[in-house]
Amino acid sequence: MNRQDIVELMKDVYTSSEAAEYLNISTQRLNQLVHDKRIVPIKKSKSIMLFLKSDLEERKITNVSNIHNETTNGMFDINIPYVRDAILYYTIQQYFNNNDKRTCEFIKQIEASHDFHFRKGLKTNIPLLSSLLNITEKDFYSRYVMVKDSFAKLSDDVILVKKGDDVYSKLLATTKEAPPFLFLKGNVHLLEEKSVCVVGSRNASNDSMEKTERIVKSLIKRNIVVNAGLAKGIDTATHSAALNNGGRTIAVIGTPINQYYPKENKELQIQIEQKGLVVSQFPPCNAVNRWNFPTRNGVMSGISLATIIMEAGETSGALKQADYALKQGRDVLIPQSAIDNPLIQWPKKYVNKGAHAFKTLKEVLEILNKNELLLNLFNSNDMEEVSNVEMD
Repeated sequence: MNRQDIVELMKDVYTSSEAAEYLNISTQRLNQLVHDKRIVPIKKSKSIMLFLKSDLEERKITNVSNIHNETTNGMFDINIPYVRDAILYYTIQQYFNNNDKRTCEFIKQIEASHDFHFRKGLKTNIPLLSSLLNITEKDFYSRYVMVKDSFAKLSDDVILVKKGDDVYSKLLATTKEAPPFLFLKGNVHLLEEKSVCVVGSRNASNDSMEKTERIVKSLIKRNIVVNAGLAKGIDTATHSAALNNGGRTIAVIGTPINQYYPKENKELQIQIEQKGLVVSQFPPCNAVNRWNFPTRNGVMSGISLATIIMEAGETSGALKQADYALKQGRDVLIPQSAIDNPLIQWPKKYVNKGAHAFKTLKEVLEILNKNELLLNLFNSNDMEEVSNVEMD
């Protein structure tokens, strides 16, 4: 083998420090994974370990391992560089009313004007940040400790991903609503799948609940992941129908990942953690505010190819979802019966904005089939099978 061939080969061979950096974990955690035979080095001696990049790939998607870690007693590992970045980010966010847009603008500005960098260490960053935020160093450090302690109380099945990571939804990342971090529990691969959102009223009629189950069963049969917001009513029907019929579902929640809301859906949320995926954009240090729920609609729409609104009143949160979906260039589907209902005006307004009306399951599949990311996914047999299934 000549020198050039060796150089090419070595591009895919990583040292311990390079492997730890690639996986966004500490070298201590890497050594633990090797000890547990979760990662097998291609060479190991007293002084060196070498790893193949291909062997690291599977581990990379779980930046924070959801496998029990003896060094952290089953709790979230806060001693990882990018986790420390998140802790500092959310400390800064505390001074901007937990607003991502204002926080990110501030950070971008001081990166340019003051050469700010997350990895410079607290001794450098705290004096700078406290000065720029016009607060005392003691106040900032107290906030930092509070945020860090809240992260430390998370369980080790929580997976933290940063915008730009392989696991982070590529579809969501293209939107203005994409948060800098996501907290996940469950099968992170579902963020890579084609997903459709099915939402609606918390006080939905039995008829709408039955039609929701029908449409969800049709989607999951065709390998579509369904997502919703884990609220009562239509959201609950969406998640339950998916789980009860062997499908895959994502819950995008309006609380931190370690909280359950509404309380009556706690068992359903746990089921989704085990069989699907739960997503939160809210850190464990933040209180639950009423504006969390419309805010998370931007993420829910962002991971979706389309949003189907099964039933909603004039002030329903589902309409916020429709607003985000249309702004993000996603399809919005509304039952024709809602458009024809003289008691509500919103369906007509959204059709005028570009939403699609449907009467049958076949029409739902036809609309989705025109989506450039789903283009012709459903074949003639799919269409024939649902041709007589009415949704109105």
